[in-house]
Amino acid sequence: MAATPHLATTTLLKRQANISVQRYFEISLLLMLSTGFFTVATTGKLDLVSTVVMFLALCIKFWGYIRATEFLLSPKTVTRISIFYIFFYALDFLIFSRGPTAIDSMLAATVHLVLFTAVIKIFSARTYRDYGYLATLSFLMMLASAVLTVGTTFLVLFTIYVLVSISTFISYEIKRGMEAAQRVPEGPFRAPEENRKAIEKALLGAAVGLAIGIFGLAAILFFVIPRYRTGYLTDLSMQAQNITGFSEVVNLGDFRQILQSPMVVMRVMPEGSPRAFAGVKWRGVTLNSFNGKKWFNDNAEPMAIPEESYQRFLVPRPAGWEHRPYHPLRYRVLRAGLSTDVLFAAAEPREISGIRLLNMDQTGSLHNPANFSAPFAYDVVSDTGVPSQRDLRNSSSDYPEDIRLVYLRLPHTMDPRIVDLARSITASAANNYDRAAAVQSYLRDNFKYTLDPPSIEPADPVGSFLFRSKSGYCEYFAAAMAVMLRTLSVPTRLVNGFQTGTYNSIGKDFVVRARDAHSWVEVYFTGYGWVTFDPTPADPHPVLPGEWDDYLDTAALFWNEWVINYDFSHQMQLAREVEQDSRNFQQIFRRRTQRLKRQGIIAAFRFERWLMSHKLLVLAIMVCILAGLILTDRSGALAEWRFGLAWKFGRRDGQVTPQEASLTYQRLLQTLQKKGFRKIPSQTPREFALSFIATPWGAGVMEFTKLYNALRYGQASVSLARLREILQDIANRK
Repeated sequence: MAATPHLATTTLLKRQANISVQRYFEISLLLMLSTGFFTVATTGKLDLVSTVVMFLALCIKFWGYIRATEFLLSPKTVTRISIFYIFFYALDFLIFSRGPTAIDSMLAATVHLVLFTAVIKIFSARTYRDYGYLATLSFLMMLASAVLTVGTTFLVLFTIYVLVSISTFISYEIKRGMEAAQRVPEGPFRAPEENRKAIEKALLGAAVGLAIGIFGLAAILFFVIPRYRTGYLTDLSMQAQNITGFSEVVNLGDFRQILQSPMVVMRVMPEGSPRAFAGVKWRGVTLNSFNGKKWFNDNAEPMAIPEESYQRFLVPRPAGWEHRPYHPLRYRVLRAGLSTDVLFAAAEPREISGIRLLNMDQTGSLHNPANFSAPFAYDVVSDTGVPSQRDLRNSSSDYPEDIRLVYLRLPHTMDPRIVDLARSITASAANNYDRAAAVQSYLRDNFKYTLDPPSIEPADPVGSFLFRSKSGYCEYFAAAMAVMLRTLSVPTRLVNGFQTGTYNSIGKDFVVRARDAHSWVEVYFTGYGWVTFDPTPADPHPVLPGEWDDYLDTAALFWNEWVINYDFSHQMQLAREVEQDSRNFQQIFRRRTQRLKRQGIIAAFRFERWLMSHKLLVLAIMVCILAGLILTDRSGALAEWRFGLAWKFGRRDGQVTPQEASLTYQRLLQTLQKKGFRKIPSQTPREFALSFIATPWGAGVMEFTKLYNALRYGQASVSLARLREILQDIANRK
């Protein structure tokens, strides 16, 4: 006796392999821990040994999953290693992790202890308590990273962490449910490997879907909920990155370190064409005194500038501004967290907004004490107009007393050859502008740019640069020009800042890195103020941006502007932009709709005129269309009319198509109806034909019905002439 379908299905299910999510859960948990660890490692706060040990432990564990090999430590081994580490912790605190203070040493040793515990748990986790410890540790790592960094790398790793966390918690719940069930779960496949792949694929799809939904909702809430710049963890953020050369005292040679750093210092988003910013320098700190080894500011205490309106300041205009041409530049600066309160701006800033406090010293340097080390943004309007060479040549050499006292001072001891060299270079110059231009050209044309200048003596950097090394970087060029001009009684000062930077055509901003740091000279002209001169030649080996740098910089720009610096003002700006874009879209849609309407009306009038002038042609076209419809129609009255013509006048070798089968049978029924026989709707054609067996028409009706069935259901070819003969014979018989 055959088995019933239900019994067969039950038997088949019993042969299927069980489902397990243990491996998927453990891998997801390990990915959580790995993501948290790599996020902390990217902050640069972990030492090399800890990073390498943790990385190797994770690699070994992942390799075990790939090779289907268990790397687990026994409880006895864990106990012995833990006892050993108790003594090692003391050595780590006293010897290996020595810091500036005892607290720093203890913190470093404690971090090593936590990482050691994590490594041990990776190779000994067997219980839910162990799993919970690893998950908590990964979360604490991400929390610490959020405090220690604000970069786009954290955004990418946090996205991955959310994804693997969702995957881990989903598989955890399924695992707990399977273990609590009274019946062992079974899969649809017989092979355990197929069941494992199927459920892992389903879990991964669910995790990705949930992560996308969470990030989408979080993005909406992020941009809608009011934001403020301050928070509970603001003071615990990572230390500001030190930028040497932007303090009140700068030693010659300080710039070499930052000229090799690719760190992004700020981003400048220009308003209008970026070509207007070609050659612009971002002015930072100005130094007025030189003692032969270092530049510094003497008696340059900053003074507070009052607000013109909320977070908007008008910078006092310098001497000689009324004789300069006005050339405004508008731009927005996103400054990274640096260990300086200096504000960087182009030329002579006129208006600054977006900050709470603004100070300016006597040299014109701007400071923002409210944002000393945190990233922030500000908007600037600068005047970059420069007097003409003719005006500067005609400028008087009669300087104000305060300018002569501060900006003509020279070191007490100086190589006398510097004075002779300055006089020989400018022997043919008749005015201070030509003297400054001559010194600038001499340094550019006869000296080389390098970050590793030879023969520079720390005791006499300017003299050794001019007469022995004859090569160096911007600090040496600027210092040499400033000193030589001062020996000629031309007031000068040194300016530290940044070059224009690299323009990102995708993000529409200038990316200014630490290696763009630059020093130049400002020369004073009576009636016009300070004018910029740059004696440094071009770098023969500039660092060019890579193929993907623009895309990475654009992502970092969005992160800094719309995440780190996102506040209520950004919300208002975003709302205004959305409203403006909506209004623009409505106006464009309305204009295009009206234009299409006008074009449609014009086209209709033109078509009407064409129809009136081509009546016969239109009639011929309509007749052709009608004929085509008649010839191509396969159903309805037209089809019957066309078949009737073919029935009466068709050729003897003509064939009936399967689509015309019903029409042929209708002719049979009409002929028999005239003889008094009507087909009942419930009868099939064959049953109706069998009812004529005992009549004179039986043979003909049976043959016609067979041909009809073969034509309609067998798609056979049937002769039109034969059907006419049969039907004619039936009609003639009595």
